[in-house]
Amino acid sequence: MTIPLTRPLMEADEEQEVLDVLRSGAIGTGPKTVQFEREFASYIGRKHAVGTDSCTNALHLALRAVGVGEGDEVITTPMTFVATANSIVYTGAKPIFVDVEPDTLNIDPARIAAAVTERTRAIVLVHLYGHPCEMDQILDIAKRYGLKVVSDCAHAIEAEYRGMKAGALGDVSCYSFYATKNLATGNGGMLVTDDDQVAELVTVLRDHGMSAGAWNRYQTGESKHYAMTHLGYKCIMWDLQAALGLAQLKKIEARHARRVKLAALYHSLLAPLEPYVEPLHPRSHVKHAHHLFPVMLHGMDRDWVAAQSEASGIGVGVHYRPVHLEPFYRKEYGHSPGEFPVAEGAGEGLLSLPFWPEMEESHVVRVAKTLQEVLDGHRKENGASQGNWTGQAMLPEASAP
Repeated sequence: MTIPLTRPLMEADEEQEVLDVLRSGAIGTGPKTVQFEREFASYIGRKHAVGTDSCTNALHLALRAVGVGEGDEVITTPMTFVATANSIVYTGAKPIFVDVEPDTLNIDPARIAAAVTERTRAIVLVHLYGHPCEMDQILDIAKRYGLKVVSDCAHAIEAEYRGMKAGALGDVSCYSFYATKNLATGNGGMLVTDDDQVAELVTVLRDHGMSAGAWNRYQTGESKHYAMTHLGYKCIMWDLQAALGLAQLKKIEARHARRVKLAALYHSLLAPLEPYVEPLHPRSHVKHAHHLFPVMLHGMDRDWVAAQSEASGIGVGVHYRPVHLEPFYRKEYGHSPGEFPVAEGAGEGLLSLPFWPEMEESHVVRVAKTLQEVLDGHRKENGASQGNWTGQAMLPEASAP
């Protein structure tokens, strides 16, 4: 049996919510979307929530709404999925990368101020893997230079920083509900903010730039004409997505508690493999959302370990290779290796292990045991010149999953 990298949870209550939408005849943007927006805003602790079809588009709209445009610069991290940086490019602005902290792999606040120029308009940060960035320092820098703070919370729905939801800090926060996320609707996203004008503009921009969306026009009983006030896009949330989101939101904290337990088990089982296999450890003042369980591999070929793990029935992933080294960003902005050594080192050694709340503990034991066996194989394959792994760590026997 293969243990996949992740697996979404779909149960009877998700099915019932979707059936309610199908039987209502309103499968576009309608009452379920409005309800999901309201409940999600309450969960995060924000005044407004605006549903979209993806986190990528939520980020793009957020940047447009806070005034980022052609010729501007936006500071961000290279250690993220390409969508974060792409959303900046969509506005006509230039992403300015700064290196990351070695223990969290989040953007390093100590490096942000040096990257600010007269063209800088915003900071786009990423709460990577669900570990919040150091928001006190980042917000202080933003205030000092008059910058907007947009948070990519794709991994961080449950995350908290010093007792506050990570998405409640800064000007705008954006979420992903892609099939692999902690709250999964297949696709979909959400933008949250306390700014009335930002929320109003994003609501218009997400639906062709029309002053009133189709749902609102058909509910008023008044004239059904519309006015296109802005050049907008088609990136609305559907009620089918919102229906799944409503069901998943109700169980997100219970599932998070399970994530915490599984992460603790991984830490315990992998301890004998350190320093060759090094999990990332949360800082004490945060609530980690535990979206992924990445480890750093030292003294070995990550891609070889990944291939051997997959061949042994263990699904793994790489999250992420640094964005600035992707071919587009090298060609378009002249980036090259050596600019951001912490991110680049992480990109060479990171490996994400299987992780989702419904995993059995025996699955976690099997993953750790398989990883030990792969490391033993690496030592035999490559010899002493490839690290110092001795193969002496002893892990519990895995029962059949």
